[in-house]
Amino acid sequence: MLATFRRASALAVFVALTPFAAAAQVRPMATEVPSMRKLAPAPGARESVINWYGELQSISGHMQRVHDRALTDPALRGARDRLMRIIQDAMDRADPELPRLFTRMGQVQTEMEAARGRNDAARFQALEMEQAQIQARFMRVRSTVLRQADIARQARGYEELLRQRMILIEPLTENLLARSTELQRLLEQALSAQQQRD
Repeated sequence: MLATFRRASALAVFVALTPFAAAAQVRPMATEVPSMRKLAPAPGARESVINWYGELQSISGHMQRVHDRALTDPALRGARDRLMRIIQDAMDRADPELPRLFTRMGQVQTEMEAARGRNDAARFQALEMEQAQIQARFMRVRSTVLRQADIARQARGYEELLRQRMILIEPLTENLLARSTELQRLLEQALSAQQQRD
């Protein structure tokens, strides 16, 4: 049972459970947009993009802290853990190879570190590709499982509990998440406009 729980916990690294968790866990970004470096932007455009990224990072960090505080509630943490087990079990039933692939994922990490230490770029790249394929498979199975009516209902129930708890901690949660979505839209538009010019 403990091994199953550890596996479920580690699997959560690869599989985000809810939109709230995803919104609260935006990856750290560079201080400038890589594809915007070569652009000769209109006056103020580059500064706007950098400011949007900064604001998005600030909101994301704050929401991650709110999310983490919400999960200090034993009832909410228990609901999350139950949902994780249900999703994991459904994923394992949908693709019985996932436990083996999960084990392989740990091996790939170890092998990547060894390849990096040997400066073996070819092996490192092959392992990165294998890792990406495994992660994509987990994500495809996850997507299929989350569309199952019973699991979708349980995920919505957990999401609502999480939302309520986060609002108790940070009353501006919904406004901050809406602003985060808006900032992501603005950044996507800026990048799309850049790509059209290239």
